[in-house]
Order: sequence, then C-alpha cells, then structure tokens
Amino acid sequence: MSTGNVEVQNLPGIIAGMVESGLGVEPYVRGPKTLVLGVAAQGQSAWPYTVTTSSIAASEFGSEGTLTRGMYEARQGGAENVVLYRMGSTSAKLMHVGDATGAAGYTIETATRDDTAGASYTIYYDDTSDRIVVWSAETGLVVYDNDATDPVDLLEVYVSGHRAAAGGPDIAGPSAGFALEDVVGLGHAGTSYTAGTDGSNPSRMELFQYLYKAYDELAAQDFDYVIPMDVYLDDQNIVDGDAFGATYLASIISGGTYPTPGSSDDILGKVFVEEYHGQYYFFWDLDGDGVAELYPNGVGSCVSGAVKISGDVISAADFHEVNFGYQLARFCHKMSVDNNFVLGVVGCQPPASNSLEDISAWVGKKPTYTTSSVGVQTVAHYVDNGTGLLGNKFMAGKYGFRGSLAYGGIILTDTEFVDGVELTDTNGFAIDIGRYISTVCSFVRLFNSFDLSGRGYVVTAAPTYLAYVSSLDEQQAPTNKVMRGVQKVVNLSQRYCDSLAGCGYVSLFEKPKGLTWSDAPTSARPTSDFRRLVTMRIVKRAVKAVRDAGDPFIGNSWNPAKKQAMENAIGQKLDKLVQGGYIVRHQIALRQTAVQKVLGKLDVDLMIVPSWELRRITLTVTLQPQ
Repeated sequence: MSTGNVEVQNLPGIIAGMVESGLGVEPYVRGPKTLVLGVAAQGQSAWPYTVTTSSIAASEFGSEGTLTRGMYEARQGGAENVVLYRMGSTSAKLMHVGDATGAAGYTIETATRDDTAGASYTIYYDDTSDRIVVWSAETGLVVYDNDATDPVDLLEVYVSGHRAAAGGPDIAGPSAGFALEDVVGLGHAGTSYTAGTDGSNPSRMELFQYLYKAYDELAAQDFDYVIPMDVYLDDQNIVDGDAFGATYLASIISGGTYPTPGSSDDILGKVFVEEYHGQYYFFWDLDGDGVAELYPNGVGSCVSGAVKISGDVISAADFHEVNFGYQLARFCHKMSVDNNFVLGVVGCQPPASNSLEDISAWVGKKPTYTTSSVGVQTVAHYVDNGTGLLGNKFMAGKYGFRGSLAYGGIILTDTEFVDGVELTDTNGFAIDIGRYISTVCSFVRLFNSFDLSGRGYVVTAAPTYLAYVSSLDEQQAPTNKVMRGVQKVVNLSQRYCDSLAGCGYVSLFEKPKGLTWSDAPTSARPTSDFRRLVTMRIVKRAVKAVRDAGDPFIGNSWNPAKKQAMENAIGQKLDKLVQGGYIVRHQIALRQTAVQKVLGKLDVDLMIVPSWELRRITLTVTLQPQ
C-alpha cells in the first residue's frame, strides 16, 4: 500500500495512510450466491473469484470478453453476492525437457493462463546435474529451482515428469534462461511447446467446451444461481439444420480449424468427448458422416477424425447433439441432487432487426397440435412444425423430437447429452430438468459502469433477470414487477408476450407503471409440477432446510433415538417455513431398509404444499338499479 511521501524512512513504527473511495466500497453480503461464468483476457482463471468491490474485480479481469460485463449486469439486476469464474484460458506448456527423443522428460506448465504466459518465464536446464531453474521474466526472481540443497517453488509454474535415461540437450545457462516460447525455435532436440491462450473470443463450439470443463470443475462448489454468459437456447446447430448444407460447412471442414466467432459458420456440431490423462478432448462432426472434422490431432493415438485418443475407431453413435440450454439444465440438476439446489438462465438469439416483419418472424408461430383419443398432443407431421421462438423444439415441440410430443421438453438422459435414453422418476414420469432453468427472450439496453460511451449497450436480458430473481424473497415471483434502469429494445406486444409465456419464455412488457416481467415460468413442460419459478424457489428453500437439519447426523452412529432426533430437527425447520408463509403444510417420513442400514443409507420422503403464486385476477362487475 502506498501512503504518500513520509519523512521517516528507516525507524521502526506504524505508518498510517488514508486512501480514497472507501465510501464507495460495496460490502460483501452473505446472501444467495450468484455465479457468473464468462471469458476474459486476464485475471484469475479456473477458480471462483468472489466480488467484494466491482471496480477491483473489473481491474482484475479487464473489459475484454464477457466476464466483467456479466458482473455489472448481475449487480444491476440486484445480485449482491456475486462470484466470477473465468473460463477458456490455457497455460503455456514446454514439454520433453530432458529427453532428446521427445517421448518423455519434464513438462513445465505456467500457472498463469493467457497468451503471454510463454514469454513471462525463462528456463535453464542442465542435463548432467538434472537441474531446472525458472525465472519470472518480469521480476527476474527465481520461481522454481529443483536444486537438492536449496529448492524453490513459488507455484508459478508446475513441473512434472523426470529426466529420460539418455537425457536431453542443455537449455541456456545458469545466469540467464531462454523464454519458454523460444526454446523449441532455438534448436533444442525433443522439446515441444504449446502456447497459452486467453480464450476471450471463443466460437460456439469452443464456448461449449469451456462450459463443459467449467461445469465439471464446479460440480462440488456451492452456488444458488448460475449465469453462463453469451449462451442461447436457439444457437444454430447442424442437427436442426435445414439451411446447413455441404457448401455452408465447407470453410470449416476444409480448414480444420474452429470457425471465426460471430461468422455465418459459427455453429454447433455434434460432439464426442474423450478424457485422457485427466483432461477432456473434443471431436466435432460437422457433416453427419461419423468422422470428426475438428479433433485433437497428435494427442495419444489420435491421428485423424476417425480415431480416438485411445486408438479405438470412432463410430457415428459416439457423436451427440449439444445445446447450451440442455447443458446448463443438466449441470443445475446435478448440483441440485448432489450438493446445493441451483437455478440457471439462458437467453435467445435476437431478431434480425426491430422491424415489425423481423420481430414477427422471430416470434414465429406455434406448431399445429393433434390431440389423440387419450388426450395426448403431438406434432403429427413435419408440415405442422412451428417457426421462430414459438417453434423451438425444446419449448414448443417438433415433429420427430421426443416422439413429436407437444411442448418438447428438456429431459434428463442416461448420457450428458440431449439424444441419450430418457430417464424417469419413481412415479414413472420423465425427469424434466427444464425446471432448473429460465429461458429469457427479451433484449434490453443497459447503462452501467461497463458502458463507457454513455449511450448504453444492447444485450440479452437473461443475466439481469436471474440476478433480479436472486434479490427477491422466495415467496415473490418477478411476475408483474418493474425492472428499473433498463430500456426495452424489442417492442413486444401483449399478444406476443402472451404467446411466448405459453411456451415458457420470459419477456419484458411495457405497462403504464414501467417495464415489467411478463411472467415467470421455468423451462419445464406445461404439465410439470415445477413449471412455476416461485414453486422451484420454495422447493429450493425446503430442500435446503432438510439438508441443514440432516447434515449434523452424517458420519455419526445411527439408532432409533437419532432417527427421531433427525425427524424432529427437519420438522422444526419446515415449521418455520410454514410460519413464514413459504409453505402451507408439510409431511416427512424417514425410511430405512435392513440393507440400507448396513450401508449407512436413509431415504427421506418430503411432501410440501407451497404457497402458490397469484398470477391472474378475474374481475366480475355487476350493475344493479338503485
């Protein structure tokens, strides 16, 4: 900390200083934790960063990418306890040091993850003594030294492996090293180098990969609300692909590289994911032939898009359809089952323009449904498919998707992907994981500290919506509540908002009192018990109460007295929810078979009646004579 010029420089004592902006510091609030996942060109990577002050976080991550913007949008929406997670950046890696054959040796990997990491550290290696020294190029200080008598490891680089029996060439000298990125070019036999990347401008497929890894790394963390930035339920996908012909995909297939972000080729393919040495690698099939056009060439036994890293042949069945909404819903489901009840949000792609014609095409029309003799609605023929948002297969249904069932659905499968075998609950119903997410179709103009122009910027309202939800008590839905500090961009009529709400979309609607949230459904099917967001949030609170009450009993001996004590503890927690107006009544039962007792397992059956959301008031007016 700098305190300014002081006269006493050498005597011991306590030096006091005062700094500005203390009155502007945002206090850390212990409340619902809102996780924002995004990309940035700098800053802490692959680990949750708790925001205490927005300006400090903005300085940490910079303005490039989506992460800092997501923080400001979450703050503007009302989220107080915000956590940021930077995705997509990679370390610089120098491999096969100490092995002239390039088969083994040491690997030196930087803790810093960005495209300048390879220039930030210099290395000296002596093959005879098997000594590695790494310096920081910025400070000149030694950050790693494997010297047996005086080792140093500041954890700025990670060194793994060992010298090969035949050894390898020396690198640089003991007083000055070579930059990691320069070692290979200077002719050191056997070594190979992979540059670090900041990952701040990914294509759609790269963003899916970033999120895949992030969701895996965050599975044991504790969050309440999840906002993945720049993801849309209706992102272009070759599986849906009426317009995706061979010519359209030619530039990707022939180039063998990811498409330019934002280009017409920037779409989602079908993916096969393989884990190798603790890392995930992705194979993308872009033309449906069962062979990957994009693949990790040279990793393990992978030498073409037809061969896995393991050396096995890839089949067409290995590739799966991907969708950002499904990916998020599955993550929220896993978190909610294993750890803490989590809700997420996903946006929609914008209309081509704000013209009436483009808005009409963007909203689209619902499919034509046919009702069977037993009351089941389906899309009977492809000519009955809908268009636009109202024709989205997850929200409205589509011929051939999920048995052509009306209103489609986001259903848990036995794989990580949409096209697996659907799973059912104990009552035999498909597990509708759309309950965990909200799909927001509106776009808004925001004015916050991220905007330096003073004119605002236009984005999906999805992050702002979920942040606003996080600020409300669980008994309150955002329905009919005014969203202040934002301007509408797409003027949706009442008719459009009504149709979109019927398919599970959240939108903003202009009323005399201001811009309000038109409705608050989840993305579950209309027939689901968990279609209403307020229901999910009350269930979330009840589940937390049961987990809090039961947690002290885990790991201890179990007997009838302990069972009664747990039942009482759970009941007391739920009674408070009744008193607070969150639920009307509850009923619990603890079940344990003889086998479960030996295994240390227990089932808790919880029945609650939530305080239902009031959504509509029908007013009947009668006139009478005097």
